[in-house]
Amino acid sequence: MDIRLVNDMDHSMPRGIERPAYAFAESEASPQGPAVDVGLLIRKYWILLGVLLILGGVGGVVSVVFSSPMYQAHLLLEVKSVNESWIKNSLDSVSLEANDVNIQTQINILRGGTFLRRGAERVRSEVVPLAPMGRGIFGRLRERLRPATRDPIENARIGMELAMASFDARPINRTRLIELSCESTSPEIAAHFLNAMAAEFVEDTSQAHSQSTQKTSEWLSGQIDDTKAKLQDAQQRLRGFVQSSGNLFAGQEGATLADLELTQAKNKLAEIQSQRIAAQTRYELSLKVAPESLAEVQSDVTLQADQAKIAGLKQQRAALLVTFTPKHEKVQLIDAQLAQLEQAYQQHLNAILKKMRDDYEAAKREEQHRAEYYAATSQRVGAEAGKASQYADLKKEVETLQQTYQALLAQSNQVGLSNSVPIIPMRIVEPSVPPGAPYKPKPMLNMAFGLIVGLALCGGIVFLKERTDRSIRLPGSARSFLNVPELGVIPSLYLADKARPLLEAGSPSSAGGTEDKVPALATWKNSPAFVTESFRGTLASILRAQPNGRMHSVLLVTSPGPGEGKTTVVQNLGIALAETGRKVLLVDGDFRRPHLHKRFHLSNEHSLIDLLSEEMPLPNYDPKYLCQDTGIRGLYVLPNRPTDNHVAKALYSPRLRGVFQQARQSYDMVIVDAPPFLHLADARIMAPLVDAAVLVLRSGATSREHAMEALRRMREDGLLLLGTILTAWDASSAYLRRHYYYYDYADDDRNQ
Repeated sequence: MDIRLVNDMDHSMPRGIERPAYAFAESEASPQGPAVDVGLLIRKYWILLGVLLILGGVGGVVSVVFSSPMYQAHLLLEVKSVNESWIKNSLDSVSLEANDVNIQTQINILRGGTFLRRGAERVRSEVVPLAPMGRGIFGRLRERLRPATRDPIENARIGMELAMASFDARPINRTRLIELSCESTSPEIAAHFLNAMAAEFVEDTSQAHSQSTQKTSEWLSGQIDDTKAKLQDAQQRLRGFVQSSGNLFAGQEGATLADLELTQAKNKLAEIQSQRIAAQTRYELSLKVAPESLAEVQSDVTLQADQAKIAGLKQQRAALLVTFTPKHEKVQLIDAQLAQLEQAYQQHLNAILKKMRDDYEAAKREEQHRAEYYAATSQRVGAEAGKASQYADLKKEVETLQQTYQALLAQSNQVGLSNSVPIIPMRIVEPSVPPGAPYKPKPMLNMAFGLIVGLALCGGIVFLKERTDRSIRLPGSARSFLNVPELGVIPSLYLADKARPLLEAGSPSSAGGTEDKVPALATWKNSPAFVTESFRGTLASILRAQPNGRMHSVLLVTSPGPGEGKTTVVQNLGIALAETGRKVLLVDGDFRRPHLHKRFHLSNEHSLIDLLSEEMPLPNYDPKYLCQDTGIRGLYVLPNRPTDNHVAKALYSPRLRGVFQQARQSYDMVIVDAPPFLHLADARIMAPLVDAAVLVLRSGATSREHAMEALRRMREDGLLLLGTILTAWDASSAYLRRHYYYYDYADDDRNQ
């Protein structure tokens, strides 16, 4: 957020149209809020951040010390796949194919309580040497703070319980490997427990395989004998049925001779029907269309030759008729030849048509004969259908028993081969070894987590505090919710290359601290250039804020509460205004805690309260008595003295109006340093005597409620508010980046 050094009021309105002095806005901030200044938050809450980080780190160390070290052991177990060329058994009880289902089954068996108890009993039966628990600085601290960790028997019992409770088995994807893991407070117990579990499981699997193979072999022997007896009986019944049927099925695959004849008769009948349909189609077509359009006629070579000869004779006759008459001997000769050819052509055409009719009739007779034969054969096959069905059933029974018998023999051979080859379906690929270091707690990780928790807790506290903070902090905030111009922003920064703090408006020093011991002019000259320029920019905004071009000669500078920097603003605005060549009077209107004379190192023996208490007419006073020269050309101060008894009398005195009226006539600009607007009625009593007011707000100190209440009272009193001035704004992360290097040149030039 940039500092606004000039008036940011909207001057686009034409002159002559009076703008509203102030109004309340509905919203408090623009849609795009200001960016978070992390550096400022760290500087503000560095103590809280440090304390929480230290507590988080200590909490991480405590969690390590009071947590038992956990060791994690691992073991790889392979589910072996049997060679399919040796064993290709389809029975699930013998199949050792290491597929996903088989691996998951083995994992579920491993996780069962039976194997956990067997593995624990095997470990307890062996002597497991335990390593000392006090290795490392955290181990020694743990022994001192927790004496129970020194008992080896108790440590072994706890370690075994943890190993059983944390045991897990999981498959490794796309492999036949199973990874076993467990956790324990003792690395030796963790490793021995996994090795015992794997050994128990391998032995149990091998024993179960041998027993299953033996039971399968015995069951296969009984099934083979029973199937063999059933097969012999079925074969005997099939042979007896064939002999009793007069060898009707001899040499045939389940079909009789009548069946074969019926099939042949059916095929021949279908063929004859196709031929009859074709002959009938040609014959019926010859009856409906002209004979010359038939394909048989068009493809006949003799008819084509006769047609060519007839056409040639007709052409010759036509040529002769041109010269001769039809009775001429040449014409009659050609007519005789034509008659002879046409007769031969007609006879040949009739022969073709007769052949088509004869073919159709022959095909029709043949179809009738074949249909009668098929019907007779079909009746004979129906009479033998019962025998054929019985024969098929007997033959199917024999074939089924033969297949079952052959399969049982193959299974028996495979089981015998598997018994002859020693098979261990499980193999320990990588036995477990005691881990060298615990996998938790990890001191660095715990401490880092504690620091992160502390940092997160600090962030949450800062967030809640900042969210609940109702004070005005950033430039533009007051303008957004008060809807009044922001005349200027006075920074309060510490530069790295400066040994002293810069001018901090409204700081405790402005209430009579060390700043009162430094003359105002020296403070003005020794302050960094961007501080003095901020006051000059504020003055420019005040001068430009005159409505209709009318100059306000008397300004009231006040604030909602004490300690918000109004006296510092009055002091520096007076100096900046005097630099413009104007004659300026600063009036200290605070009757309880006046400080303006201290800033300029002046005496307050003759002050405003004295003028109001005396009865001498104001025009009769010596001008030097009415004000004091500050040593700055054109700048004068009317000091004040603290009083408690005569404040109300002085404020309501008609002489106060006269003092302001005479000051208005004698000076170009009068600036009144008034008490806080909300705490005392002094500023409200002086309000009718001034032209306008300026409200000073301190960044991080003035609350929004106080600012809005001060504005509401000004509106009720009819006091014109030119705008607000924000003081003590810490802009180290934004302002310095944009303005410091530029103003640094001004500081260098001023110091030369």
